[in-house]
Amino acid sequence: MGRRDRDETPKWGKRTPPKAERAAAAAELEAEERRKAAGLSRSAEALRTASPRMLGEKSRYLAVDLGLATGIAVYGRDGRLESVRSRRFQSKDALRAASAAILDEVPYVHSVIVEGGGELAEAWERAAIHRGIHFRAVQASAWRSMFLYERESRDGAMAKESAVRIAAQVIAWSETRGISADVGHDAAEAILVGLYGVVQAGWLREVPRFRR
Repeated sequence: MGRRDRDETPKWGKRTPPKAERAAAAAELEAEERRKAAGLSRSAEALRTASPRMLGEKSRYLAVDLGLATGIAVYGRDGRLESVRSRRFQSKDALRAASAAILDEVPYVHSVIVEGGGELAEAWERAAIHRGIHFRAVQASAWRSMFLYERESRDGAMAKESAVRIAAQVIAWSETRGISADVGHDAAEAILVGLYGVVQAGWLREVPRFRR
């Protein structure tokens, strides 16, 4: 019997579903497999997950540049930088363990965005979801396309230098007190990841213009 003679319904019906639907179905299948492996029902898993936090005047947006030298930037509800710092960790295990503590240190965190992926990003995602904090992970190319020229993004060293320069302008534009404009590249990248995040989330209506 030829393939055309077979009387069978295609797996997805008569049309191929959009990529987003296929991705969502795959993600749900993976989540179901994880629940089975852990011996959890869907209802039991729901009890472990907090309700999403509501957006309010005191809400904060936290940005993280993942790595053993981690940059952490905090933005206020007005979309301006409130604080930034760097932390160095001895190992990836130490960084994974610190994700929950860092989220608890900052009050009113509504959303968190991290640059990076893999196990480190997954640790942050678990800690965020457990607290009802909205989570997003992006790659460096996302925020670089918003703030850097294409020629600056081609070279890693040049991209870091440009990030430090623009981050200094973000600090000045935000009128952030107690922060030196001369920050390291990990803190600078956290600042730009965060600014990208608040623009994407609609906390700022448009991207601020900085000197290039």
